[in-house]
Amino acid sequence: MAVLNVVLHMDDPDAKRLGIGLTNLENLIRAAGGPAHVNAHFVVNGPGVLLFRGLQPDLAERLSGLAEAGVHFVACQNALRAKGVDVSELPSGMKTVAAGILELVRLQQEEGCAYIKP
Repeated sequence: MAVLNVVLHMDDPDAKRLGIGLTNLENLIRAAGGPAHVNAHFVVNGPGVLLFRGLQPDLAERLSGLAEAGVHFVACQNALRAKGVDVSELPSGMKTVAAGILELVRLQQEEGCAYIKP
């Protein structure tokens, strides 16, 4: 099977939707035959960055495990600044990009990622 390129987009501060997105990724990786078969990205922007204020420990643990499996988690610096979220509040394994919207477009156009919005 060819490597599957996918980007999940979260712009809502709803922890339930984050959990659904993480489950989507876990199921995709398992169904595709493991992390070597998936090039996955998870982009968080807009109000979605508020999720990381007091993130539930179980969600933080799942996010960290997926990052260790090779999922690329990024948060939008513009949104972090606008919502007053400090980079130190981000979970382990999450990086930042200057503009989440630019990253979404780049991933779809340059890397051919399928767009998923849980």
